Amino acid sequence: MKFIPVPAALAFAVSASLFTADASAQYTVKLGGAYFDTNASSTKLHGQLPAVSSQYGYLGNIDMAAGPSLEVQNKGTVTLTIERALTDHWSVELLMGNPPKHDVKLRTGDLTLAPTATLAGGNPTLQAGAVRQTRAKLVADDGVVVATVRQWSPTFFVNYKFGEASARLRPFVGLGLNVTRFKARTNDVGDQIYNDGKAYVHLSDSYGPAAQAGLSYKLDAHWSLNASVITARVDNKLIIETNHSRQEASFRFMPTVWTASVGYSF
Repeated sequence: MKFIPVPAALAFAVSASLFTADASAQYTVKLGGAYFDTNASSTKLHGQLPAVSSQYGYLGNIDMAAGPSLEVQNKGTVTLTIERALTDHWSVELLMGNPPKHDVKLRTGDLTLAPTATLAGGNPTLQAGAVRQTRAKLVADDGVVVATVRQWSPTFFVNYKFGEASARLRPFVGLGLNVTRFKARTNDVGDQIYNDGKAYVHLSDSYGPAAQAGLSYKLDAHWSLNASVITARVDNKLIIETNHSRQEASFRFMPTVWTASVGYSF
């Protein structure tokens, strides 16, 4: 993963230096995969949408008291984990991976649209037509992919392993910190919703707690198989801007991430 947050990396280094490892294998490197069940839908967009006519050009804006929402789709990726044993039971771990690229679908739902006072020069007939056409365009794109979002989400854990160090199968649990950074962009369908030039999407970074539970099966002194389920709290603010409009929404979700990996200890 290209992005490693300073808080997580610093915490990993400091924690690793506070303990003397009792286990003969101090470090374990794990390579595997993860599947993100994002369970991520935004609140309804609110703000204004531009009304653009092929005949008259830009007519003004339409108020969205309740617009469509955005749904982030599930995705898999490759992961890399570095773990350091502190004692026979405690370890610290930094989980990274190739930043997955998620499709984002438009979900129309119930819309509350109204013309601004200056839309179409205040002409009620043109205003009603502009609102009707905008509503029809949003409804027609319900369930369509309108953007993509790439996430960088390294996570730091402090783990506790059950059982004896010599046991082949050891369950573990962990608590930690997740830092997620997003980069999003609309596709052609998303831009056509606005017809107002390129739409720019801004997503704030998220810092939140994370937890995991898993199993490690020792094949020999060096090799192991590992599996875990991870969840984290992710909160961020979404802003979409065009030449004449701005919309806002927010995401608050707790994704479930399933991981499987092969580990090498040394």
